Amino acid sequence: MSNMIAAWHADHANFANLLALLETQLEVLGEGESPDYELMLDIMYYMTHYPDRMHHPFEDCVFKMMKERAIGRREILDALIDQHSKLLESGNALFHELDDVVSGSIASREDIAASARRYVAQFRQHMEAEETEIIPLAAQSLRPEDWAAFRDAVAHIDDPLFGKAQLRRYSALRQHIAAQAREGKEPVR
Repeated sequence: MSNMIAAWHADHANFANLLALLETQLEVLGEGESPDYELMLDIMYYMTHYPDRMHHPFEDCVFKMMKERAIGRREILDALIDQHSKLLESGNALFHELDDVVSGSIASREDIAASARRYVAQFRQHMEAEETEIIPLAAQSLRPEDWAAFRDAVAHIDDPLFGKAQLRRYSALRQHIAAQAREGKEPVR
């Protein structure tokens, strides 16, 4: 159980770091400069592939078990499950907007900035609710056999950016993260 809770927290820290990188590019955009749209696209590719296909299904299993056990917080658990589909929708929309820009289409800078800010705010709010209200309750209330069931129910996919099996697709993003680390920029926690 403690390994799964630690991995849950680590995922959230990694997602927060990527959202911070996205915000850095939004600042560049807001200053009238050209942001690194390819970096933004890489971030959103990751966000729409790893969290939405691995992390959120795991959380959905945990939330459903908590509801079945009548552990409490039913309303927030329902809201968080619903937010997963909304994050998927808004993440995919932002990904396609950025993909269009990278592919040479004309797009409104203001529309992209608004979509990205909305996505970042939604994702941060979502993680905050999980971190402050749900993860502590799950750690306290669920039994070891529950955690074993989650592990069995959701196929494990190693994180393709931060895990051991790093995909070449994310090499530029990894280089950017490493460069920030060399510059002494602290990751968001």
